[in-house]
Amino acid sequence: MPLQEGASKNVSWTQELPVELEQRARESRAFQRARLIKSAEELLELVLLYSMADLSLREVAGVWTGRGTPLSDEAVRQRLAACPQWLAGLVSELLPVWTRAQAEGGQWRVVICDGSSISGPGAKGPEYRWHLAYDPGAQQVAEVHLSDVHTGESLTRYQLGPGLVVLGDRNFAKAPALVAARGRGAHLVVRMTPQYLPLWTRQGAAFDLVAALGTARQQPRVSFAVQVRAEKGGPGLPVWIHAHHLSEPQINRARRRLKRQASRRGRRARAQTLCLSEWVLVLTTLPPQELSAEVILELYRVRWQVELVIKRYKSLLAAARVRAKRGSPLAEVYLLGKLVFALLVERRALARLGAEWAQMLHARPATWWRVWRLLAQEWIATLLNPLTWSEWEWPTVLRVLAERKRKRQLQLVPAAVVQWLNTRPLLPLPQAA
Repeated sequence: MPLQEGASKNVSWTQELPVELEQRARESRAFQRARLIKSAEELLELVLLYSMADLSLREVAGVWTGRGTPLSDEAVRQRLAACPQWLAGLVSELLPVWTRAQAEGGQWRVVICDGSSISGPGAKGPEYRWHLAYDPGAQQVAEVHLSDVHTGESLTRYQLGPGLVVLGDRNFAKAPALVAARGRGAHLVVRMTPQYLPLWTRQGAAFDLVAALGTARQQPRVSFAVQVRAEKGGPGLPVWIHAHHLSEPQINRARRRLKRQASRRGRRARAQTLCLSEWVLVLTTLPPQELSAEVILELYRVRWQVELVIKRYKSLLAAARVRAKRGSPLAEVYLLGKLVFALLVERRALARLGAEWAQMLHARPATWWRVWRLLAQEWIATLLNPLTWSEWEWPTVLRVLAERKRKRQLQLVPAAVVQWLNTRPLLPLPQAA
């Protein structure tokens, strides 16, 4: 590694990387020849300087030059542009492995699926999307993917199987994906909207959920045993709809929000939409004899934890922005590098806190964000190693950091003004009258 002598001897970040790092880099053609960049670890360090430390290409070149290996910003760009496939594989290798043997051995776990949109510089809307599966019991990301914004949120993006209870918001309540996920052995607890998810009775007749809710408005909670179909006329998947009636203040807030949204679009809120705003509708494949409606609704509230994880990624890791233009390899490298950074921080936190963290979770409310903030700063300090910067050959570094020649001339103070400043005597200030 180009880290100079004395650079963070107490923290060896390379030990936290997969063993087959260099082999995977060569297979994906991200690393081919050991020249100025002599190993896959050094190549990953370039990636992390660009994404984790948020340095520009020229600043990355300046840091590398200061460490004794002259690089230009164009050389950095070419090396980073070859890395997206390798980094996507590295993200997968850093994730925890949930084996079929664990599931078949009777070990169940809850995972929360969600997505988050990301915009680049000057973007008029979202450009990329992260898809995350989060294990709230282990406090660990179980799966993560990067896609363009045209790839919607769906359960089909995740490796779901036996032993998983999957939580998701209403974006995941699509019949084909629900049927496919249950067919792979996973159980589901998702919020749903009847406009986008047709329901049938167990006997095969169309089920009018809005009408059924209208007759149950005086009840605080009601459940319906129905089914969904991946395609019209296809086999049905038995599900249960648990509806929780909101309080009057909650209903009023929801209705005001719906009316404002409809007003912005130049129309009035529909009566059916206002009726549905009175309820929280949760669909599950778990029968009531396994988990009651009350428990299912309580379990669904755990879904909010994935929102906190996404907030942690975007704020503490500064991952809500993209340095490069949409569609460029550097944009993928930047976002995938952020994910690698996040998983490395998470690994270090789990390794250091260990059993004490699990005890804290049960003893008192605990949160990751303060731990992440400290460990993220430790990672960045380890990578940049500013204590050695005084040893750099700064004239060489400055040449790398300097701007390229441009058509527009640099605006300098005229020579005559410089001469006047150097020769004109400083006159005493006039005395006040």
